[in-house]
Amino acid sequence: MEKNMELLLRKLDEKLDRQAEQITQSVTRNVMEAIDDKMNTIIEENKYLKNKIEELETKIKSFETAKRKNNLVFFGVEEKGKTETELVDHIKETVESTGVQMYSQEISNLYRIGRRTENRNRPVVVSFTTIWKKHLILKNKSNLPPNIYVKEDYSKETLEKRKQLQPQVEEERKKGNIAYLKQDKLIVIKSKDNNREKRKRETSSSPKQSTQKKVSTNNSPKNTTQPLTKAHRNEIIKPNILSYVEKTRSDPQLNNPKN
Repeated sequence: MEKNMELLLRKLDEKLDRQAEQITQSVTRNVMEAIDDKMNTIIEENKYLKNKIEELETKIKSFETAKRKNNLVFFGVEEKGKTETELVDHIKETVESTGVQMYSQEISNLYRIGRRTENRNRPVVVSFTTIWKKHLILKNKSNLPPNIYVKEDYSKETLEKRKQLQPQVEEERKKGNIAYLKQDKLIVIKSKDNNREKRKRETSSSPKQSTQKKVSTNNSPKNTTQPLTKAHRNEIIKPNILSYVEKTRSDPQLNNPKN
């Protein structure tokens, strides 16, 4: 009797253990599924936010570029006792020294960069009303006074990118290619000399092919001569006449004989 009770209790314990394990697995599975669903939602939201941030950064970058597209930065402009009106007149005189005609109304805005310090002339950012005036000044910037020079107005990020790309520009120029920076992009134009060298290499292999053709033509059997018939003579004459007609069309001196 006791043995039967022990066996029954043991089976009951095993059954309870299995049920507890099943319940634990079920609860764990449900919790994991709920966590996975929540994580998937968070991941999707994170992707959406990342895309939105990238779009906003692109828009901000485009806005910054558009805002600066008519700007130039003048370096070396003295600032001793210069009011805004005096500064406009000074920039106008500086630009006109290059041979470019300039009116005060063509300057929409100007300001200095950084804090004022002694023995240091802060750069002046000048916004022009038209972009073609900016390009005209850049075209004649070599005529500026020796102590003044001018550059494009780029954002801090663009300047950093251009600084990183500068070694690549120098490397491409050493190869003989035309390389320059446009905004924060590297532009490389392959040199014609490299293309010529490539063509030379290609043509250097062509004599082998021509010699093979010569060998094949020499090995071919010679044609036996046959008497010319009237039809053959006509066939030979016609190409010569056609070639003469084509030559007279292409050469106007043959059509207009000298008097």
